[in-house]
Amino acid sequence: MRAFVHSLAAISWRTPAPPLTIPHPFNSVFTKMLQQIRDKITGWFAIVFLSAIAIVFIFWGIQFESSVSVAAATVNGEKIPVEVVRRAWQERQTELQQTTRDELPPEVVTQGQEQLVNEFIRRELMVQRAGEFGYRISDRELAEALAGIPALQVDGQFSRDRYAALLRSQGRSEADFEAELRRDLEINQLRNAVAASAFALPGEIRRRVELMGETRDVQLVVLPAEQFAAAVTFTPEEVAARYSKGETDFRTPESVSLQFVRLSLGDVAAGVEVTEESLRAYYEQVAAERYVATERRRARHVLVESGSDDAAALAKAEALAKRARDGEDFASLAAQNSDDPGSKSQGGDLGWSTRESFVAPFADALFAMQVGEIRGPVKTQFGYHVIKLEEIEAGHQRSLDEVRGELEADYRNDRAQAAFYERSQQLADEAFASLDSLELVAQKLGLPLQQVATFTRQEGGEPLGNDRKLIEAAFSAEVLEARQNSPAISVGDDVVVVLRVTEHRPASQRPLEEVRAQVEASLRAERAQQAAEAAAKAASARLSAGESLAAVAADLGRPVSGAMSVRRNAEGVPPDVLNAIFGVAAPAAGRIASGVSPLPNGDVALFVVNAVRPGSMAAPEIAAQSAEITQQAAGQVAVGEFSAYLAELERTAKIKRNPKLWE
Repeated sequence: MRAFVHSLAAISWRTPAPPLTIPHPFNSVFTKMLQQIRDKITGWFAIVFLSAIAIVFIFWGIQFESSVSVAAATVNGEKIPVEVVRRAWQERQTELQQTTRDELPPEVVTQGQEQLVNEFIRRELMVQRAGEFGYRISDRELAEALAGIPALQVDGQFSRDRYAALLRSQGRSEADFEAELRRDLEINQLRNAVAASAFALPGEIRRRVELMGETRDVQLVVLPAEQFAAAVTFTPEEVAARYSKGETDFRTPESVSLQFVRLSLGDVAAGVEVTEESLRAYYEQVAAERYVATERRRARHVLVESGSDDAAALAKAEALAKRARDGEDFASLAAQNSDDPGSKSQGGDLGWSTRESFVAPFADALFAMQVGEIRGPVKTQFGYHVIKLEEIEAGHQRSLDEVRGELEADYRNDRAQAAFYERSQQLADEAFASLDSLELVAQKLGLPLQQVATFTRQEGGEPLGNDRKLIEAAFSAEVLEARQNSPAISVGDDVVVVLRVTEHRPASQRPLEEVRAQVEASLRAERAQQAAEAAAKAASARLSAGESLAAVAADLGRPVSGAMSVRRNAEGVPPDVLNAIFGVAAPAAGRIASGVSPLPNGDVALFVVNAVRPGSMAAPEIAAQSAEITQQAAGQVAVGEFSAYLAELERTAKIKRNPKLWE
């Protein structure tokens, strides 16, 4: 455990990743702030409640401010506009349909709509409470959060052109978007305030460890379904009934043939003309921001953890610093005395690092030193450091020749962003102007007219894939029935597609005689598995009555597996089998527990649990995760506390839902 804690310290105080470079008006001083934001939104608690922040990105393009006066709900007098919630539902519905690849059942739609309204209500409650308590996000914090959004980055760096293009494509202003983001970050401050007070009791942690590390000794008997298939019989009437019951299994899917025109940012970028003059001018424009190598330093250090006796740690660090200044080999001192397992074995070597790689006190000391200088003790939250600076690599601006390949890609991308937006608008306009001909659109824009022979409502079809927006467009009334061009459809961030249906083939039931063999095979497999499961359950009952596993297996004509120890997260064991094994009650002393579980291939497993051993914090694999287990337990407590906090906000709030919202 001690080595694990040391590793955490090494990781925490030194981050080897290079700093984020952000173009004007953002600059590198915000990098530390971004790390702080990132540090505060990790863990189980954040996974559950980060949706409070994510909602503005999940429903990309939603403007919470609206001129619509009708409210989807009213929360303490504040209206949540109908238009906002309905647009959000369109996005949510698309996501659900992409998952199911089919039309959503009415009950799923109703449940999803209710859940969405509740999410908006809770968000509004948190916005109001954050405002009451005075939580605020500074402009710098907002800028850092923006710079950290992957959708706004190009090659890992914030791109103002990408940001502007995405906002333009959604008809949004920077002010509206950033106001929403600011509110979400303020909500996160409220969430963190509740999370900071959460902790798990020792008994809760112990019980968690016992369950997580529990091991069960089991033996299996596998009953192959095919062993029972020969005895399966069925009548023609049963075959017909199975055919009718499984109607959707024996249908040709509804499909269309399509023409489509595709415009991508990559295609636009490939057409950008690059000359030596334009490249040099672009380099002069952006080099100071994008192509500057930050100063790096290579150092060694000895870490003395403070522990419970800070004075003793300081005295030890001072003695080590003196020995280093007196000429002892620094690498040997570090290897013998450092409490940092990440660098100890390398003689304290920290490698080449920038200032942003270290916590402030360490960085301030290191970047004020001269080569060969020894400094310390330097106090950080991890203890006392003795530092030796070995080399300096000065910061410098990389030359045009050094960055030529990267520069040309950036130049093409920057120039293509604006051109892609303009071409997308032109494609949309032409598709609308020539509703009955996609060929004319392709000719006017100089784009190839492509074909899809078979495109289904459930699976889509190559080369367009199964993007739900494209499927919905292809089977919309305007495109399918009126045979009009579709609107310009955004696929991801960098592709726009316009579709046109050329042929429609409705779903149709295949004749029974055509699929009789398939129906009979399905019926036989289903009944064979049922017979295997019935035999396994009967055998399990015999085991519960006290018969031996060997005798029961012999009657079944099946071998018994060797005894094996299984944990909850065992790899190679089907999830259904694991759930069944850990779902039966632990056997009493001298007894066994038994159960039955289907296998993925249709066979059935009969199992017995001979013994159950709870997990222990002393076990090496558990001890190595002690900090993580404690954090997870505290995270679960935080989830419960914040859920209760939200429930109390709802209970005491004046909330009125619009019953006609979805009519």
